[in-house]
Amino acid sequence: MKKTGLYIAFPLLLLGFIFANSSTRAQSSQQSDSCPDGQHCIVNIPVIHLETAVTTPSHPSSSTIMDGGSDPTNPYAIIRNEGQQYAAPDATVQYQIMLANYEMEERQYELTETIPDTLEIVPESLQELSYDNTTRQLHWSGSLPPGYLEYVLEESDDAIPYLDLETFGVPNLCDSLPDCHGTTIAFNLGVNGYTFNLYGQPLTELAVSANGLILADDYGPILPQWLPDANAPGSLLAALWRDTDISLHGRWHAAIVAGLLDVPVFYIQWHDAPQAGNPDNTARFAIALALDNAAVSDLSGHAYFIYDNIAHPDQTIADGYVIGVADTLGERGLTYAYAPCCGQAQPPIGYPPSPDTVLHLRPTLFHPENEYQRTFTYQAIVRGHVPETIATTARAVNDSANPAVNDVWSTHYLSVRLQQYFPVAFGGIP
Repeated sequence: MKKTGLYIAFPLLLLGFIFANSSTRAQSSQQSDSCPDGQHCIVNIPVIHLETAVTTPSHPSSSTIMDGGSDPTNPYAIIRNEGQQYAAPDATVQYQIMLANYEMEERQYELTETIPDTLEIVPESLQELSYDNTTRQLHWSGSLPPGYLEYVLEESDDAIPYLDLETFGVPNLCDSLPDCHGTTIAFNLGVNGYTFNLYGQPLTELAVSANGLILADDYGPILPQWLPDANAPGSLLAALWRDTDISLHGRWHAAIVAGLLDVPVFYIQWHDAPQAGNPDNTARFAIALALDNAAVSDLSGHAYFIYDNIAHPDQTIADGYVIGVADTLGERGLTYAYAPCCGQAQPPIGYPPSPDTVLHLRPTLFHPENEYQRTFTYQAIVRGHVPETIATTARAVNDSANPAVNDVWSTHYLSVRLQQYFPVAFGGIP
């Protein structure tokens, strides 16, 4: 897969009911040839106005996640530091720190939290945590068994339609590119406040490949591989990963769509996308990623692979393809269907999906019976003054090889405020 370094800051496109009549008006796109290292960049993309839609301009995200930080909307956060939001001076407040292991192996953890001098620890509230008065640091070390967060990919009865985004005026991505064979385009979902959760990691930027897959990085081999594979690109979702060339035939579209699910989705469509070297072997399919925003959603981490038509399934098998998912290190993942290409030794499994098939990709814990999660509590007396804000940060390091999870933290903010209560009169004024 060629690394072309195309970056798009996608404005939020809210689409109305998909069968509503609509008219479109598009602004022309602008391209820049002055990108670093000779890369091709799209600096402006068409903004489409629909009669039944609202178009919101891009804005800085309030939910952008720093590496290692705990996202409060992430149901699979490795660490959480929680407590009440407000307290008066000299009040006693309770904190709790949650630590979890969603990996596939037992991990050794070191948990610390430095207590500011605006809080006074209540010693008798400490149970598993130890406290050093000199360093003002809480501490715990120990191991957690694996919860083993993994994915299931199965046929779904959900009536999720295959959308042809061209009917809504969404441009063909290939129209702005010099080549659409093995190309990737990076989309920044974070500018609109969105993330997609994959293996417990909130991702704000995704690279979409013309070869029928989505990656967390815009690199990787051009040929499909059995998943998981440490040599494959990390964190990928493959709806129909094969060697595709849309340079002369077919279309490729992407948009953020509201109203398809209970939450907005990032919808990527490959329409009549042909196999490289075989323009008759086309496919119509899409990926819909359930996006996270400001609230916790039951669909966090869910995705749908939607198939309208694969023209020649037997030829697709002969050419080689894969449908599946993999994590960052290529350790976790699954292959739903696969046929080797180019002398690969792995035998084929499954078959290309038939028309109108919807595959549902959903996260699940394979060892929920394990004590993969621990909660630590402690109390402290507020010694700060109004209107101070007291920040406490819990940090955990472990022996994982995955840099996204081996050094994580979560910060809690407590606002020092006076508590005032007003009497309520009943029965009217005498």
